[in-house]
Amino acid sequence: MNETIDKRDPAVRAEIARRFAEAIPHNHAIGLVLEDASTDTVRMRLGYREVFLGDIESGLWHTGITFTAADSACGLAVFLKLPGLEAIATLDLRMDHHRPAVADKDLIIEAYCHHVTQRMAFVTADLYQDARERCVARATATFTRTGRSVLS
Repeated sequence: MNETIDKRDPAVRAEIARRFAEAIPHNHAIGLVLEDASTDTVRMRLGYREVFLGDIESGLWHTGITFTAADSACGLAVFLKLPGLEAIATLDLRMDHHRPAVADKDLIIEAYCHHVTQRMAFVTADLYQDARERCVARATATFTRTGRSVLS
């Protein structure tokens, strides 16, 4: 891993984040959009769709879609924290649900990679709809570092 990239540069971060988000077909399929990656906290938005409802009568999102969005945002936070363009993989992701995500509101995911070792990276994400203070869920994840470049 000897790519020399200054990931502190907001323009570089934005370009890497854009390419990362575009490289995952599932993100396109569900409509997950990158909003900000200029700081250590990555923010993504998943626009509401009726097909995301797990309980149609109550108007509650299926937790599987929130899990998917959290995984992508966490992965991007890790990818931007690493010094080069190293391939990563989700090793573990745990989600604590605080309240249900409700219909007709977008889901915001903010992920932050708080610790990196030679083999692992640790990240936390908050998922919310209206206000960050009223978290829908909090995810904690561990990613493994492969040691391989995404360019090879």
